[in-house]
Amino acid sequence: MTSDISVGKYKLVKPNKVTWKSDVNSFIDNCTIYLPRIAYLVTEKQSTEDINAINEKKIYDIKTGDKVSVSLGYNKKNDLRFVGFVKRVNMGIPVQLECEGYGYQLYDIIFNKTYASVTVKQLLTDLTAGTDIILSKEIPDIPLKNVRFKNASGIKVLEWLKGEVKLSVYFNFNELFVGTMFGKVQDRVKVKIGWNTVKDDDFKQKNVDQKINIVIREKDQKGVVKKVKSEKTGKVTEKIVKPKQPKQDKYSNDKLVKIKSGIPAQFMREIANRLQTKEDYKGYEGNIILFLKPYVRKGMVMELNGGIYHEKSGEYFIESVSGEFGEQGGRQTAQLGFLMHK
Repeated sequence: MTSDISVGKYKLVKPNKVTWKSDVNSFIDNCTIYLPRIAYLVTEKQSTEDINAINEKKIYDIKTGDKVSVSLGYNKKNDLRFVGFVKRVNMGIPVQLECEGYGYQLYDIIFNKTYASVTVKQLLTDLTAGTDIILSKEIPDIPLKNVRFKNASGIKVLEWLKGEVKLSVYFNFNELFVGTMFGKVQDRVKVKIGWNTVKDDDFKQKNVDQKINIVIREKDQKGVVKKVKSEKTGKVTEKIVKPKQPKQDKYSNDKLVKIKSGIPAQFMREIANRLQTKEDYKGYEGNIILFLKPYVRKGMVMELNGGIYHEKSGEYFIESVSGEFGEQGGRQTAQLGFLMHK
């Protein structure tokens, strides 16, 4: 196993262990680097009242905010696993560097903006100004109305887009994607169970108790409610419900998902399609544990050959990747789920 790790001004950092995780359902990538405590101690000289005397103090020379890049692999054929910044230095034995991806640059941004109308792309352009974050070219022009942020951190803005507008929000290293569906497939990787896998015990058939229908619900300032269902066999259902209508039947299979008002029906349907596809999926899902090769990252498609388990063969979307690199070896765990074709 080989590594190529840089932290701040230090290149070719040699860790005791590295762990990492990246997920399309989260806009925070994480990595922890374990280092020998003595490796990066330096002497800081401090003057005293006695001009002839100088105090010497040992300090750790890696600090919060230092840039981090982690590539891991075999025989110096290393693949990029994480890029970001040191969020916290935990002094102990060993020292732990808690790192976060490029979402880290949004913590200190205090966002005060009011828009009568704005697109998601313009909102993100304003939000990320002055950072190293790149916006994905695949971000659609989703219009928003009556948007107001007061003393909101940049992270809170992303939380709002995910929670209130029900958008998919995640980073591909330093590139931010926000959209109604997941972004472009990063690449494809071929895996065969029992050949280049370590373990697949947690990759199982999804349990589906009952049919759930996703219904996107918005309510405007006049109290008029609009409901949009996902596309089914080419059919689109939109329903305007006047105020003071009877409450939803508690025995209904409809699952209401509230969304900010003012979003065009086209984008509401795309959101409903994404959520409905996940609900309808009845195939296999779960974790596949691999060595450090073949290289996998979130957003890729895994072409899985089930080997003797033919029923597990198929194409799966890699929702998240976590891994560990250390004295016990290198492993990466791919969490697989449904594959949604645009």
